[in-house]
Amino acid sequence: MKLEHSAGAVIYRRREDGQLEFLIFQSVINDNWGFPKGHLENDEDAETAAKREVFEEVGLKPEFDFNFVQKTRYALAAGKEKMVTYFLAKYVAGQEVVTQKEEIKGDKWVTRAEAEKYLTVYDKMRVLEATQDYIEKSN
Repeated sequence: MKLEHSAGAVIYRRREDGQLEFLIFQSVINDNWGFPKGHLENDEDAETAAKREVFEEVGLKPEFDFNFVQKTRYALAAGKEKMVTYFLAKYVAGQEVVTQKEEIKGDKWVTRAEAEKYLTVYDKMRVLEATQDYIEKSN
């Protein structure tokens, strides 16, 4: 079984009322909602790939927390598996989300509760829940 490696980030911000919101987007390829991520290129490590992919896909340069790591692994078609490493990234105020139109159909900021209707595959909801728990314990 061939294993593909990808890396990305769960990007969050805090609303004025203190509630956390997370940036999700919908893939052009399969309509699934998720977080910015992509394949490691050449000799990249996961941290470098996550930074690059976040900037390429949503145009942001957030503050990364590489102490937070969540991994998911799932089967793809034709005898392939994918391992995705997610890091935490805090949105930097004043930046604008600019999505990569070739890969992203739409984007939105959602709360943990709202995310449940969108993050339905590949363990993404578990990743978001772990992210929120980590943020709340850190603050």
